[in-house]
Amino acid sequence: MANVLLNLSNFDAPWAYASLAQYLTPDKKVLILPLSYHEDWITDALEWNHEYGKGTDGYEMLIRPFLSYGIPERNIRWVNYFEDDEVSARHKLEWADVLFFTGGYPDWMLQRLYDFELEDAVRNFDGLIMGTSAGALIQLEEYHLTPEEDYEFQYQYGLGILSGFDLEVHYEEDARHLEAIIRTIEEKDVPVIAVPNEGGVLIDGDHFELLGGSFILDWKNLDELYQTYEYLRDL
Repeated sequence: MANVLLNLSNFDAPWAYASLAQYLTPDKKVLILPLSYHEDWITDALEWNHEYGKGTDGYEMLIRPFLSYGIPERNIRWVNYFEDDEVSARHKLEWADVLFFTGGYPDWMLQRLYDFELEDAVRNFDGLIMGTSAGALIQLEEYHLTPEEDYEFQYQYGLGILSGFDLEVHYEEDARHLEAIIRTIEEKDVPVIAVPNEGGVLIDGDHFELLGGSFILDWKNLDELYQTYEYLRDL
């Protein structure tokens, strides 16, 4: 298994292309799992198809980077929560070489994986697992959520595929992100990888690679982080 942690579906850009091209070859079969939407956002198959059906902006945005690597559209399938069931979703997963988890709400995505009883199959998947934002976070054993409109600061458990670090997704150097990073380092005693929107992480066995503008923060950075946080907070 290899893992790619991202923020957006922009991984065909130059900052990622050379590193991922060896994994996303034209023969690969991709399964997109858009399971991270809020229950108030998509409530039935009709709304799902309005968001992810062929020809929609959501559909085109998610398949575009894979097409850029030469993967044909016929090699891309989707899990539809309203039309698939445990059996069909598992068959699609067994067919795939690449799993792609979309961004959104990580807790809702995990719940839908549990509904399909796919969590163990994903943990044992022998291929490439990719995810943007929430789809990156759920690959971790535990992760934090930076405060925003829909969440207070909190820790949640993921699938436990990766451990020993945390992610700050959609990183920007502002007080909100820095406070969350400082708190996570102090409370969980793990390094935090700051991942800007043009950034990511590639992990393949012992190979660990920061993509784009990503960088690691840990205890040795705390003094500087506190100084920057206090400066930005008081602006």
